[in-house]
Amino acid sequence: MAQAATWFVIVGFLLLALGFVLRTSLMMRSSDATPVNGRILHGRDLLRQYRAHFPKSRMPLLMRGALLSGVLLLLAGVTAVELSR
Repeated sequence: MAQAATWFVIVGFLLLALGFVLRTSLMMRSSDATPVNGRILHGRDLLRQYRAHFPKSRMPLLMRGALLSGVLLLLAGVTAVELSR
């Protein structure tokens, strides 16, 4: 069980990293879509603007899925490692 728990932790970190990379690229694409003289957007405003400019994109869903599954696998792996001690 300890070997499987180790893989849970590794895959959890990789999925979290993928989620953060997708979020960063999503915010960069949204920032590039703003007009030159427009107001500067931050955080959720960038995500809302991304949805407005790219309504058919699946990247926000993929980002959330990677982040959520990464956190769940990481928690499951850390819990299993602690219980196996």
